[in-house]
Amino acid sequence: MRRVVHIAFFALLAYLIGDRALLHAQGRDATPSACSQRAEQVKYDALGRGFGAAAAGSQSEAFMSGCLVSGRADMDATTASR
Repeated sequence: MRRVVHIAFFALLAYLIGDRALLHAQGRDATPSACSQRAEQVKYDALGRGFGAAAAGSQSEAFMSGCLVSGRADMDATTASR
């Protein structure tokens, strides 16, 4: 069982590294400034949907974290709706 977990972990790690390398090679990875701008858009969208300042800030931070880690600046998967 432990071996299966290790294999699954390394397979996931290889997939994530390969995906990020492919994005970088294609020139489609998001820059930190693009992530920051999109995070602000997420925050204002959340405020417009009726979320409080704390919840909107949390969504913005979650988006920024995901954007920096994944290299993708897609807003559709990270914003919540009320």
